[in-house]
Parts: sequence; structure tokens; C-alpha cells
Amino acid sequence: MLKDALPHCMGVVYDGAFRGVHRDALARAGLLAINKQHGSVAPVFYERISPCRSGHELWCDQGRIAESIRIDDGTRILEPLPITKLEHRAGAAKSRWYHVLKIPCRHGDHDYRVPVGITTTPADRTLRCVDTGKRIKSDSERGFHRAEYLQQIPEASLTHQLLYPYRADSESVHSQFDQSLWNRRMIAYGVDRQKIFVLGFALSQNATSHQIHLQARINAQQVLRIA
Repeated sequence: MLKDALPHCMGVVYDGAFRGVHRDALARAGLLAINKQHGSVAPVFYERISPCRSGHELWCDQGRIAESIRIDDGTRILEPLPITKLEHRAGAAKSRWYHVLKIPCRHGDHDYRVPVGITTTPADRTLRCVDTGKRIKSDSERGFHRAEYLQQIPEASLTHQLLYPYRADSESVHSQFDQSLWNRRMIAYGVDRQKIFVLGFALSQNATSHQIHLQARINAQQVLRIA
């Protein structure tokens, strides 16, 4: 799932403190935001579509689209819909992201595309209804915070489970960076100087890791010769 977009993108791995407003800024810049959904985000109705006689009621739940279905005892549950692809469309000013969904149906499965990660505003590209040609209101005009409810990589997905553990590695590196500074404070003034300082630290870490990797290979080869 979502593998098509990953080789071409970079992003941020963060915890639940990241909210929709942060994910929106990253997604517009063409980056991925990988974080846990905030616990206060409750399910919300998205829309009802009728590609067949049955119709399908879609909700936002746990960072993705789910379908409201009735089970044997008569109650309704929200069943997450399979995401077959994460589409990234880069524009001149901003990026757009979509989930390509597979909606199971007794009349035949339906493919359905849903924008994710970005809460559109009146300043964004105007969308129009296919049937009437009338302008479709943006998310902010409708009071729908899309970036808050629909993540690029939902927490309850295999891709998220594979990528989120990298946060522990990044936190460790951040701690080493802080400890390398005098009094744990940045020693350079201005954004440009600070960027150069951080880049130098990253290069030194990569060089050290590369040397350790090479030394481990040499040691392994020596053990094989002795054996």
C-alpha cells in the first residue's frame, strides 16, 4: 500500500502533537507527514455516493475513509476501505495528494479517488460539479478540516507501521545534536548560519556511520579468513 509515492518523496516523522495544520503545510510542499492521529479526532460523516443501486455512506475515521455498514445484529460499524494507491500530483505552486480507494460492493467493486492531506481554501484551484458545472465550495468554506481527518499515510496501515519506528532513531540523533552544543543551545545566529551548522552535524554523523559500517565489513571478512 502507498508504495508508489514513497520513493519520490521525503517527509517528517512525528508524534500525535502534529495536527492537520502542520500536515497541510508539509503536504502542500510535496512532503509526507507520518504521525499518529490525535486522540481527540472523532469520526465524521464525509459523503454518500451512488455508483450503484446500493449506494455507499463514507465517513472519515482514524485518518482514512471508512464505509458505514450494517452487521448481522443490526448495528452499524465503520469499515476502513482498502487504499490501493497514494497519488502525488505536483503543481507549480503546491502539491496535491489522493487516496485511490477500492469500495467492495455486491454489484462489483468501485474505484474511488479522495483528496487527502490538504485542506483546500478559496485561493486553491476551483473545482466544479461534473453534472451542473457549478463551483464546489472549498474545504474551509464548508468547515471541513480535511488535513485533520484524512492523513496521507493513515496510522492503521502497514506503511505507517513500517515507517513510524524511524521516529525513535531521529529522536536519538536530535538528542546527540543537543548534547554537542555548548549549554545545549544553538551557537549560530540567523537561519542560514544555523542551517550550515546542522548540515555539518549531519555530514559528520553520516561519515561516522559510514566508517563504522566499513569497519564492520572488514572485521567480518577477517573472521571468515580465520575460520
